[in-house]
Amino acid sequence: MNRLRMGVIGAGLWGGNHAHTFNVLPETDLVGVCDLDEGRALKMKESYSAMQAFTDYQKLISSDQIDAISVATPDFTHTPIILAALKADKHVLSEKPLATTVREAEEIAAAAAKSKGKLMIDFHNRVNPILAQVRDMIQNGQIGLAKHGTARLSNTTFVPLEMLSWAAKSSALWFLGSHLVDVLRFILADEVVRVYSVARSGTLFAAGVDTKDFHVSVLEFSKGTVVTMENSWILSRDNPSLVDFKIEFVGEKGQVQADPTHNGGLRKIVDGGLKYNDYIGITPTGATRIGGFVLESIARFVDSVVRDAPLLADAQDGLANTKILAAIEESVATGKAVNIG
Repeated sequence: MNRLRMGVIGAGLWGGNHAHTFNVLPETDLVGVCDLDEGRALKMKESYSAMQAFTDYQKLISSDQIDAISVATPDFTHTPIILAALKADKHVLSEKPLATTVREAEEIAAAAAKSKGKLMIDFHNRVNPILAQVRDMIQNGQIGLAKHGTARLSNTTFVPLEMLSWAAKSSALWFLGSHLVDVLRFILADEVVRVYSVARSGTLFAAGVDTKDFHVSVLEFSKGTVVTMENSWILSRDNPSLVDFKIEFVGEKGQVQADPTHNGGLRKIVDGGLKYNDYIGITPTGATRIGGFVLESIARFVDSVVRDAPLLADAQDGLANTKILAAIEESVATGKAVNIG
């Protein structure tokens, strides 16, 4: 079997997940890694047994030794990298969001339609076992038509103040809301037609990061479901997890409630108090397999290229996601509800 020759762009935390996956799967060879910081690129090369390290993504993309790339760079940097790869007819896996403006997302979608390469967006919660079951329950009619719901995906202040060096160029909406909007579209198998949102600033600004503290949004779907969505970056660090993730739907015949934050079965008490460890996102496996939904979604990209399996999420999913997030930003700016055509 011809192995898929991969290049990973972005040597941060999530780039490490990509590099690890492509280093383990028997269908792939990790040929190249890239980061603007040469030291980080070389460290990733060594850690994941890549063949080459680059500091210029154009050189990685133009290499005839690479068939496909994955983009694990900050939210606002995706567009030029994806466009260059699609123009070179490379297959592309991109972290969310596809782009942070509708114009850029439309440009990428048009390029994807013309390219010989496939484009997949890594909306990994589509293979989160908890959320996949919620989708099945709703699509099987177990609670009837979902009439209304609440969805919360928020972080403690650790994320914008310490984890992300580029938090001021993003927000909880783009960093977290991009995941949550896709989850809602996926679970409901429906499109958002109207949004209204409010946001506030101050707490993060006072701490030196000039971005919104939170967005609270109302999403109206075409079949009638109304969901209140929260994305915050100012949760207390005393939370047992830096992520707080909850979803509930009320239907005509019942309710479904999900807490994908953790399963609650693995807890530790240390100097910082009670903490929960994730054991469904990444799980131990054999030497040539990937476990847990976080890495499984990356492996689905390989399936789509090597076995022609359906894409987990395509360019149109990414475009729809960006349109909704941009409409939320417009609603915050204008104080009015925004229709999505």
